[in-house]
Amino acid sequence: MKNIYLILGVFTMLFSACETDFDVNSEWEETTVVFGLLDASDENQLQKIKISKAFLGNMDAYQMAQYADSINYGVNELDVKIYKWNFNQIQDSVELIAVPTYRDGEIFYDSIIMYQFVNDNFLKKGFDYELIVKNKESGNIVTSMTRIIDKEPSWNNFQPNFDIGFYKNDLSDFWFKTIRWNNVEEGSLYQLNLIFKYLEINKETFVVDSVSIEWLQELKYSTSGPMSITIEGEDFFDFLADEINIDNDVVREYEGLFLEMTVGSEDLETYIDVNKPITGIVQQRPVFGNINNGIGLFSTRFIHTQKIGPTNKLASGLNYGSHYYINNFLNRNFDYPFEDK
Repeated sequence: MKNIYLILGVFTMLFSACETDFDVNSEWEETTVVFGLLDASDENQLQKIKISKAFLGNMDAYQMAQYADSINYGVNELDVKIYKWNFNQIQDSVELIAVPTYRDGEIFYDSIIMYQFVNDNFLKKGFDYELIVKNKESGNIVTSMTRIIDKEPSWNNFQPNFDIGFYKNDLSDFWFKTIRWNNVEEGSLYQLNLIFKYLEINKETFVVDSVSIEWLQELKYSTSGPMSITIEGEDFFDFLADEINIDNDVVREYEGLFLEMTVGSEDLETYIDVNKPITGIVQQRPVFGNINNGIGLFSTRFIHTQKIGPTNKLASGLNYGSHYYINNFLNRNFDYPFEDK
């Protein structure tokens, strides 16, 4: 008899288990996502921090992403401030304004909320900056702390309006240029961006358009001594040929070449390294962030841009090959010497 009861009990548990629905979604918990890099350079007075929220539900994720409240907090829902600390005391603070920002996205809701403030001498060397995000409805509080990078790298043997020399002075062959600099305090990552600017003048309407194209160089990690990167002249002109299409209806005039150096913090370096594509056998990705009670990154960077020519000397004659070569290269729409382009 006991055996019969035991068998009936097992069948009862089995049928009960079959009729029970298992919900993989646990009870909803507020998760704040923060991405912000404070920039103390003169080029970026307007500071922007993206603050959103993670979402979880029973619908398809692509469907839920179309709803604004799945991603965005309400414009008046968060109280966002940054406090300036020195020797365990608050020296100053700023309140960030919520600004709805449109983005061209196919999957996610096409507007996000950016939280902004103007750096009116607020970001300075030697201070700690604490971000505090408080949800005025739920009471949830998210915090993070960072220091800032406050100056650009010092260039070695490099001056403004320097002839970068992508082509030899006698126009006989391509040339290279090695750019050297010293690293800065709090700086762990360095990325050089060459910005090439020129004018396009329509031959019929005489409308002038200013065009800018960017050539991003490889990421460099901080070293104990001077740092450098070498740019090959042939690669430079190949880049121009790939980026600028032939157009016989316009005349092109070279305006200038700019070096843009972006310096990133150690936290930014770690965040980038952790989120690189996985190439090994182990597919588990480690998690890194410095947001308390949330996820994401609140850190610092510094962007400095410096112009390289043309100077009056460069524009006056043919003795400086790179300037002559660029002008002919653009005005002739790559007929010379890149016929195969």
